[in-house]
Amino acid sequence: MLRGEKLERESDVAPGGLSPEARRTERTIALMRIAVIAVVAAVYLSSIGIERKLGPLALSILVLAALYGLWTLLARPYETRFPGRYRAATLIVDAALITLWCDATGGSASEFWTLYLLVLIAVAMRFDLMETVAAAVAVALLHVAVMSVDGGLTTRELLFRPALMLIFGFAVGVLASQRRLHQEQQEAAELVAEERGLALAEEQATVEQLRRADMAKSEFVAVASHEFRTPLAGILGVLSTLRSRGELLDPVLRNELLEGATTQASRLARLVDDLLTVARIEDGALRADVQAANPAQLAIEAAQASGTVEILDFELAGVRNVDCDADQIVRVLANLLDNARKYSPPGARVVLAVKDFGTSVRFCVRDHGPGVPAECRASVFERFRRLTDEPRTPGAGLGLYISRCLVEAHGGRISVDEAPGGGAEFSFTLPKLGGGSGPGRPAREPRASRVAVK
Repeated sequence: MLRGEKLERESDVAPGGLSPEARRTERTIALMRIAVIAVVAAVYLSSIGIERKLGPLALSILVLAALYGLWTLLARPYETRFPGRYRAATLIVDAALITLWCDATGGSASEFWTLYLLVLIAVAMRFDLMETVAAAVAVALLHVAVMSVDGGLTTRELLFRPALMLIFGFAVGVLASQRRLHQEQQEAAELVAEERGLALAEEQATVEQLRRADMAKSEFVAVASHEFRTPLAGILGVLSTLRSRGELLDPVLRNELLEGATTQASRLARLVDDLLTVARIEDGALRADVQAANPAQLAIEAAQASGTVEILDFELAGVRNVDCDADQIVRVLANLLDNARKYSPPGARVVLAVKDFGTSVRFCVRDHGPGVPAECRASVFERFRRLTDEPRTPGAGLGLYISRCLVEAHGGRISVDEAPGGGAEFSFTLPKLGGGSGPGRPAREPRASRVAVK
């Protein structure tokens, strides 16, 4: 995480340019330069006629320094591709202007020699301790050399001024180094705190997910227990009746009992199959064997599996073949049709439409039930999610979850919206892979059925 933050900050630096922190430092130095020039000008001009006369050289240096200061502040030359050269150039120009100013305002007697100390502050803000000390030595030698040519320094001044520059350069260099060190430590601490905050947020999100998963599993266990208990109770009741009174029962009644037990056993088998499918999905073992299939045959098999043959209207809009794993798509359609049957009024028609959308084929299942609320349309495809606990709509909340996973395994998407005229419209798309039957097994042909085809 720290390395990522470092890389992100380095990405803010233009090639060959300064970092945002260094640019702020240069702006601060430019403001300091303008402030010092203003103070020096005020001090010099206020003393004209009292301590000194208005000299053309001094006035020229003041104007030149003001233009130079405004240029460094407004033009921002430090944002160029060569910041190192800019820093070195401004250091030389600052020292040269101060030297010329001292020479123009009294030479060795000028009280403005202390401006060199401000140059050392600017150096310390930019560079490390050794470079600041080296700059102090260079400035001291420059001042001594120029003042020696211009009358020379007294013994006291020769000892005091260079020593003060060296001591001041060392002191501000140490302070600046400590400031940078503390700033780096603070930034590192902030990054660590941010990293730990993100890690804590991720842990909290994980805990919340685990809590929801645990609640979902607890709910599933309760629902599954009920779903298992109901068919098992029916099967055991039939077996108990046949065992105790089977020979005395009317053959017609005995067949009805056996058919009921068979229905309950099928329901139990579907639940077990759903659980096994969910396990395969979560283990990543689900694979789609994509071949060409006839959409009419898929609809017939799904209608038969879901018990919706008598109420299904099938709309086929010129789609001859679909590239899919036929068994899996039949299961998806059967889940959607069974869902539509359970939530529709008794005897209401259910529509299954197949349309060609160029690069994909779209399947739609429309019913006349209460529909799915807008706030639940994204979560209705989650595991163990059921919108109602009514006895006439039993289920473990796995059908739509399995349907979504099977569709996504084909590279498609599934969604639910409001159907025209009310009710729910579940739809999913399958991408076209090759078109036509192509190599592999031929498309399965439709068999005779009572499904109404439009």
